[in-house]
Amino acid sequence: MNIRHLTGRFAIGMGAPDAAMIADIKAQGFSSVVSLRSVGEPNEIMAPEAEAQAVEREGMTWLHFPLSPPQVGEINVTDDLSRKLQDLPAPLLIHCASGARAAGMVVAICAVGENWGFETAMKKVAEAGITLPPLLAPKLADYVAAKRG
Repeated sequence: MNIRHLTGRFAIGMGAPDAAMIADIKAQGFSSVVSLRSVGEPNEIMAPEAEAQAVEREGMTWLHFPLSPPQVGEINVTDDLSRKLQDLPAPLLIHCASGARAAGMVVAICAVGENWGFETAMKKVAEAGITLPPLLAPKLADYVAAKRG
């Protein structure tokens, strides 16, 4: 798994960890791991239950928030994840298959919660070396615009 730091609170995992990586994630100072992958998603390395056990064995908090690509930026879904992330100890590693879902959700949450401009949020993603699919940016911009009313 390739890890990209987006903020002091959030890092994006591009890919899923295997059992050996969980200890390394802890050693890197993460307090929570969030998986956006669905059960049985292609290239699944560990089932969510196994990942949860490995993360909790290392003393970290684990959250499973299955998210399909079309749900990224949906207001109710993004707000729900944002609320759940507020309760988790930081720093958080959020992962999915490619990092796109994780980065997209963090961009939306930070753009609103940290009061970033949308362009600033997209710049931070690019600076972290994360590429978002072209169809995702308009959905995220719409989310930010809706939340700012």
